[in-house]
Amino acid sequence: MNFQNPPQAGDFENYRVTSANFSQSILQPLYDSILYPAAGSQLLQFFQSPQGAGVTTALGAAVGATKTIADTNMQLAGTLSSGLQFLAEGIDIAFFPGSVATASTYTPATVGFFNATASLANIAAQFNDPNIFYQAGVVTFSVLTVPYLTDTPPLKFPPRACFDLSAAIASNAAATSFIGGAVLRAGGYPNELNPPIALFPATSFNVSITYPAVVAMPSGFNGRAVVTLQGWTFRAGQ
Repeated sequence: MNFQNPPQAGDFENYRVTSANFSQSILQPLYDSILYPAAGSQLLQFFQSPQGAGVTTALGAAVGATKTIADTNMQLAGTLSSGLQFLAEGIDIAFFPGSVATASTYTPATVGFFNATASLANIAAQFNDPNIFYQAGVVTFSVLTVPYLTDTPPLKFPPRACFDLSAAIASNAAATSFIGGAVLRAGGYPNELNPPIALFPATSFNVSITYPAVVAMPSGFNGRAVVTLQGWTFRAGQ
């Protein structure tokens, strides 16, 4: 390093690792996941806790750990990193029922099960929790605090990929053992943004789900909610 001859403006241009002459465009969504507490919440806000912040809901992660790439691909809270742009073309909302009520903990509900006593309560999470989640709440997509989309219920924002099992239960009497499996999913056409909405660095945005009152999970367990902004990521060419 030559401290006597500092670099000139042209040197920065010669040695830059990005190109000012073109951008790369890739089909790369933005996604974020948060915990839906068993006791319910009046406000769920997505894309506000980037990697290294918030609380993870990813399977296998340590309880109470911060978010990683398994939870979100946001690098900053509520805005894009420098050099990135995003063209949002649709919104997906996925919900995964849980099986524990421990604070800051998501453990998935069992899809296949065996129980000694036949009871619908044994599969309350698979049926009733998604039913409540997708019926309640107002979805809002805001940019710079201005709402560009407001709609209800979340059922109108079905995920583009989901589990397809409906239900199967076998038992010969109400008091004897039974086996089965259950998944309740949101169906329908993907929710498209028309026209699409462009997001730029230093421009705040968020997707929120608000409720008139706290809506608890019927199962008494925490769930996991995932919002995906479908679209194209633009970044400086390298």
